[in-house]
Amino acid sequence: MFAKVTAIAIAAALCTGCLRSSTVIKVKADGSGTVEQTMLMNLAFVKGMFGGMGQGGAQPPQAPGTINEADMKRTAERMGEGVTFVSATPVKAPDGFEGSTAIYAFTDISKLRVDQDPNLSGSTSGGFSTPPKNGNPVTFAMAKGTDGSSTLTVTVNDKPKSADAPKTPQGGPDMDNPQMMEMMKTMFKGFKVGIDVEVAGKILKTNADHVAGSRVTLLEMDMEALLQDEAKLKQVQKMLGPDASISELKPYLKDVKGLKINDPVVTIAFR
Repeated sequence: MFAKVTAIAIAAALCTGCLRSSTVIKVKADGSGTVEQTMLMNLAFVKGMFGGMGQGGAQPPQAPGTINEADMKRTAERMGEGVTFVSATPVKAPDGFEGSTAIYAFTDISKLRVDQDPNLSGSTSGGFSTPPKNGNPVTFAMAKGTDGSSTLTVTVNDKPKSADAPKTPQGGPDMDNPQMMEMMKTMFKGFKVGIDVEVAGKILKTNADHVAGSRVTLLEMDMEALLQDEAKLKQVQKMLGPDASISELKPYLKDVKGLKINDPVVTIAFR
């Protein structure tokens, strides 16, 4: 029994690499709106992992795409005051990723907190669940202009380091090892995480770098694309440690495929 539980725990940790997560925050001029979260998992990868851990024909504890409304309602509570769970539907992508899309409604975006790190809490990806993260949220503020416009301010945790804080040693996977690189490419095949904001109206002005119509991409990481440029990845890894903030990373990531980031504070004026 202990071996089975241990194997499931290890699989849950490793499966971070076979996730696809998308969060779209849709905001109206009055500050209300919805959060649409899609969490998918590579089902074939999960089944292979369980088989490789001696589980034989065992399956994940819950099939991807199974709707767990109780867990999603708890997720809504963690998102902030006035956030409610609306609905969820199973999703199956052509490339084998499966899971669900959940929709949450909020009444006041200034009370909304969206986790910028992907996790399985509140999702239905293989029945795994990871503890919710409260220390790394994306937060929001809304102001009305005298001209009828609305200005949304989005703040992403920049992870600032104090002068007296101990430096975290550089590390991470050995990217000079061909076997390690191939393992990472296999593990992160299809892995993609993104957070977007879509305003109800026309964007009048924004300091965001990644804008398409009324949608702003706050964060996006496509690991499969990122791992294709090994030389650039090695260069960034050598220059910056794991504690690097968004402000420190941004100048070095302009030409890196698979990554989109903005300044820690993004303003979007719309009407």
